[in-house]
Amino acid sequence: MKKRIFALVMVLVLVISALAACGGGGGGSSEDEDTITLVFLDKHPEDNYRGYFEQAIADYEAANPGIHIEYENISDQAIKEKLAVLASGGDMPDIFFAWGGESLNRFSRNGKCLDLTPYFEADPEWRDSFMPMFLSSSMLDGKYYAVPYRSSILFMLYNKQVLADNGIEVPTTWEEFIAACEKLKGVDGVDPIAFGNSDQWYAMWYIGQFNGSFVDKAVREKDYNPASGEFTDPGYEKAVQTFLDLNANGYMGSNVNSKDYYQVREEFAVGRYGFMLDATSQFSFYTENMTNDGFGYFLIPIPTGAEGDEANAIVTGGSENWAVSSTCEHPDEAVAFLKYMTSREQALKQTQETGLPNALIGGITEENADPMVVAAYKDAEQYTAIAEWLDQCVDANVANAYMANAQEGLDGKSAADIMAAVQGAAKETAEANE
Repeated sequence: MKKRIFALVMVLVLVISALAACGGGGGGSSEDEDTITLVFLDKHPEDNYRGYFEQAIADYEAANPGIHIEYENISDQAIKEKLAVLASGGDMPDIFFAWGGESLNRFSRNGKCLDLTPYFEADPEWRDSFMPMFLSSSMLDGKYYAVPYRSSILFMLYNKQVLADNGIEVPTTWEEFIAACEKLKGVDGVDPIAFGNSDQWYAMWYIGQFNGSFVDKAVREKDYNPASGEFTDPGYEKAVQTFLDLNANGYMGSNVNSKDYYQVREEFAVGRYGFMLDATSQFSFYTENMTNDGFGYFLIPIPTGAEGDEANAIVTGGSENWAVSSTCEHPDEAVAFLKYMTSREQALKQTQETGLPNALIGGITEENADPMVVAAYKDAEQYTAIAEWLDQCVDANVANAYMANAQEGLDGKSAADIMAAVQGAAKETAEANE
């Protein structure tokens, strides 16, 4: 019996000693106390993306032994829902993903994002490394609240064979674009513009771009804010009318509401259309199906009569961003991590290993991207502002009104009536946000 009691005592001594070494006053404890943990919520769970981000984090931790990044990587829809819950509860992650425009502004406006302006002022080289149009999408009231790491830009694509067969030069102005559409309208088996809107969102690319052409920046910012949106500026109706005219004049063919984006881009690739509006993130489809010899791109022409103060400088597209929580206990360390993740070395690696286009000036190169994408991003450097995807940068109620009524507009509803419906949705949204 005495031997059994002695053995039990020795076991207890060993267990207590082990616990002391792990969680008491020993070396492990001091190491844990000296480690800063940053919670990072991101949205790249796909295998071809997740591995890159996990390795980048592991490399950063190895180079910075006092920092631990607690990384959570979930899907698009899941992160929307989780951030909404966290924002309402006030417990935001130290670093979190956000789309640009209103998707980010709602967090900035409600004091959830750290103002990064002082960090950019202290390190202008970091600030100036981003393409201005993408960095501008993280601004609210003249302050920066996030850093862009992924980008996509709209261009007008053209089928080289269709234009060559019909003696059409690549347009550089709106008038030349319309003249080319008029010429193609009379060609058997060809419609000028590939367009399918059965899913409603594709029309938003056009209208969002035209909003940037016809409406001043300050007006758009006010109207895209759920609490103050009115959409009464005449430029909005002009933007919708410009879009509807493309269809009414027969440039988009027939039955556009029964076709979808994926159908018409397949048809564009085989010569059914002369032009198609699409994003750099989709260029790989055309390269694979047409080769770079089969298609080209040009800057979206500015519509005649456009008078918005950014008409010459804005393009529709989108950035994906990382923000730091305003309640982060270690903001300097969080910003240092973002500097690493958006450094030139990491940005180039991100694009090469994942295909996700980065947002740096000169960050899309022949070493990490297709030559057509490289050229497009080089041409896009002249833009200084981004018009975020319209269905993402306004309140969901307003976006739904835009999409449903624009679809009806393609069947004859007037631009004035479309905007009346949008104004009604904006009024309801503003009242709900009082």
